Amino acid sequence: MKYLLRNWRWLLAIVFLACGFAGFLSGVGTTERDLSSANAFTLLYYSLGLFILGGLDLGVPVGGPWWGQTLTWIAYFGAPLLTTSALVEWVQVLVANPSRWLRKLKGHTIIIGVNDLSRSVMDKIVQLDDKAQLIVVDRDIRKTVRQELEDRYGARCLAGEFTDDYFLNRLRIMHAKNVFLSGESDFDNFETASKLIELRPELGPRIVLHCNRLRYLREMGHSDVVKLTHAFNSYQLAAQHLVQSVMLDHFKSTPRLDTVVLAGFGRFGQTVLEELQQIGESEIDCIAIIDIDAHRRVLVAEEQVETPSGIEKHVFQGEIGHPEVWRQLEQKIDLGIGVPLVIMATGQDEENLRTGIWLSKRHPNIKVMIRSQRESHFAQSVSQSAGIHAFSLQQIIQNSLPDHWFQS
Repeated sequence: MKYLLRNWRWLLAIVFLACGFAGFLSGVGTTERDLSSANAFTLLYYSLGLFILGGLDLGVPVGGPWWGQTLTWIAYFGAPLLTTSALVEWVQVLVANPSRWLRKLKGHTIIIGVNDLSRSVMDKIVQLDDKAQLIVVDRDIRKTVRQELEDRYGARCLAGEFTDDYFLNRLRIMHAKNVFLSGESDFDNFETASKLIELRPELGPRIVLHCNRLRYLREMGHSDVVKLTHAFNSYQLAAQHLVQSVMLDHFKSTPRLDTVVLAGFGRFGQTVLEELQQIGESEIDCIAIIDIDAHRRVLVAEEQVETPSGIEKHVFQGEIGHPEVWRQLEQKIDLGIGVPLVIMATGQDEENLRTGIWLSKRHPNIKVMIRSQRESHFAQSVSQSAGIHAFSLQQIIQNSLPDHWFQS
């Protein structure tokens, strides 16, 4: 029974077969064939024929009780419709079969991993070439996501183990134009890139490899994978773009050395700090860091990049939305002097927006920048009315991706 419920066509087939058989048994005849002397097996045979010919060989039902004719007409319409729907689905499956369209792939771009970053990459690729042939690969792709990618980018989707040699060869990598690796596991990304280079060495310069952890990327800097591909960290790329295109202009427009507050010191906040340290003490007087795990994260960051001695640094541990944390900061730093730059950089979009608006009212002189993960019409409109600069991390990453990474 459970099998029949999962396979609704079989259930309907039994229903329509039963309707036809019961109708004929009740005494219903047909205009083209005399069924009055037919036995039960013959009537069952004619009922099965309805699924193929729809009664064209029998003619229309006549005679018999009204309920028998009703059942027979249900079978006359239902059986051929059920057969037609099954044939249509079979043709669709045949056309959509990966083995069919994979054989025709040439000059395609392979995207491994489905997430915000890969969507930004696909937006970039389609921007550069609206006829680009995209193949999206992941271990599991939900039906709704598959439909979205097909409708939005015209992408073909394929689920499978992308670190496996056999599966990679199925993607026709010998004919691929580019490969973008954005899986959630850094090790899997490096493993896949290594196998791609082994299978097709000349593909190396056309492999774009994302590494989720900047520290891991630096540790792997000596590997052939990093040397032969375009390996990057999205937060670092976004931080470089943000500092160079927005913050540096702000620093140059102010007559005095600037104060910078990083409210949120996760992976993005740490990369912003690194980029600010590259600017150095020529533009920056002091940097304040606020985070719920600030002390530990600052220690980790200092292992990789040392703060210039001329820049004063203050660390405050606590939630960015807690007034006590800002009171402690104000005791150390006078936010009323000049135009301090405050970056709301946590991964909590709602808290970034709320605290940014509250802070801009408390200190109207400061420049507040608010991070959101994705483009937000609401955040943009509210921020604009409050005189705050809102930016989408996803959009910045897309803008900062070099065009030549995705061109042959």
